Amino acid sequence: MPQQATETNSDADRNSIHVDSEWAELKECVYGSPDTWVLPIFYSDVKLRAQGEFGEFWMKHQGKDVKEVAPELFAEFSGQIQGAIDLLEDLGVRVQVAGPISPANRKFPRGEEHGVATPWMRDPFVTIGNNVIELAPRSLFHRRQRFAIREILAETMERGARYFAQPDGGADDEREGKGWGYLEGGDVFVLGSRILVGHSGGCSNPEGARWLQHMLGPDYTVETVTIDPMFPHLDCVMMTPREGVVFTSLEALPEGLPDFMSDWDVVDVPKALAKAHMGCNNLVLNDRTVVVPSEEPLNVIADALSARNFEVMRIPYRVPCMAGGSFRCAHQPLIRR
Repeated sequence: MPQQATETNSDADRNSIHVDSEWAELKECVYGSPDTWVLPIFYSDVKLRAQGEFGEFWMKHQGKDVKEVAPELFAEFSGQIQGAIDLLEDLGVRVQVAGPISPANRKFPRGEEHGVATPWMRDPFVTIGNNVIELAPRSLFHRRQRFAIREILAETMERGARYFAQPDGGADDEREGKGWGYLEGGDVFVLGSRILVGHSGGCSNPEGARWLQHMLGPDYTVETVTIDPMFPHLDCVMMTPREGVVFTSLEALPEGLPDFMSDWDVVDVPKALAKAHMGCNNLVLNDRTVVVPSEEPLNVIADALSARNFEVMRIPYRVPCMAGGSFRCAHQPLIRR
């Protein structure tokens, strides 16, 4: 009996929710769904993401189901997301996929349908240590994403997590002042006890960072990083695949990197590559392995990783990147340690 109890405790420890850092071993995550993609209506939050030829397509078909207006594009998109899920599962990562959102909740918070973005699940919550935190996104189409994963998040309470929810922003596009904090998961980096929050002016804001510091308490230090307003999130301009190594677009950081990165190995990613091809938004599996989309423009990122002794895995991810969100945007970890 004592031996059986020890084994049970060991299993519980392995399955307990905890995220140590961006580069700790990915063991479990929530990943975006390959099943549904309804183009968000073109409010100001969308303008940060849509660009080029695809931006024109998005504007023309806003509010419409891509499966209906462009079935071949949707098939490629869905297949590439499923391919990423299959890769993770083949590598032994437990993947929980976002579910559907009910018809009523698809009209949250204004009583109107303005898009379903469940293929990208980085933004509605974050895991920091054993804290699972539903966030209050500024973007309207992100605010409903929590309903696709509410049961997944609630179940983390039985696995050692402390489950919280940030006060929601309601039906307004945005409000400023105390109590109106916004946070989106693409802006939040977990670097041990140091937490970075990106601030482009269009997504997360300093008031959101202030709330996060209050919620986490003195064991963590939350620091805001200013980024170019043309980018929605910090993970569009930064990747930290290992402690001491940062891939970033220095052009997109008006105030530079945080001071503690002054002696890090910095790989400067061209602004155009970060924007058009999501050059910084890759999937760090651990401090030795990174998944990079197989599209040719990203060869330079793969080569720079290889030169630093990372194993680089490549799979197609053209359409999600084209829509403004690569591998990091698609997943949020539950266990990294």
